[in-house]
Amino acid sequence: MSDFNPLRSKTYNDFKEIDTYAYQLIINFYTINKEDIQRLNIYEYFELHLNYIEALLEIGLYQKLLKVCNETIESVIQHNIQFHQGEDIYRKLLLLKSVAHYNLLEYHKAEFILKELIKMNPKDIQSIRFIQKNQLNRPPDFVKNTRNVSLLLFFLTAVIICYKMAYFGFVKPKTEMGRMIEIARNIVFLSGWCTLILGDGIFRWKVFSSTKSFVKTINLQKVRK
Repeated sequence: MSDFNPLRSKTYNDFKEIDTYAYQLIINFYTINKEDIQRLNIYEYFELHLNYIEALLEIGLYQKLLKVCNETIESVIQHNIQFHQGEDIYRKLLLLKSVAHYNLLEYHKAEFILKELIKMNPKDIQSIRFIQKNQLNRPPDFVKNTRNVSLLLFFLTAVIICYKMAYFGFVKPKTEMGRMIEIARNIVFLSGWCTLILGDGIFRWKVFSSTKSFVKTINLQKVRK
């Protein structure tokens, strides 16, 4: 990080000497010097602590991150700390928790947190886009069915192609039967794509529509208050 400052503590300066992207070194340093870090002033402590949490995310230690985030949120509320270096700590911690749940495939938990963030700020574009991404990873049964049908149609296309090659080889067929096989192949192939695009298209439209409706409802509630 290379941000030495003689007015800062030795622990802080030592930490800042670690490369920004050396996530495992950051975690190791924090773990070894945890007691010293907890004795730092509130500003130094939170800067190091937040860097540690982000390193946990980058390394993929999501369960550990959730535990640390919960403890930190309690501390933030207890000490009535909202901003650090111009950033809303409470919001950042909740967003990190939602990312951890998302990566653990706990989409419902991630969605709950993201909805709370949007309730706090309906103009939070980051949370709005993330909740849409989260919902797109939970396709309903009808989307799974359309995807299965499209796969079946693509497989049937391959079967028709194999059948055609077995009878006519690589030469373009000139008989009526050969032309009918080619037409059937094209129809089945296009049907597979249409089924896939239609199913996923409707699903995406519903996701973006429901998110827009939710944000609009929150905005109206805030206006009424």
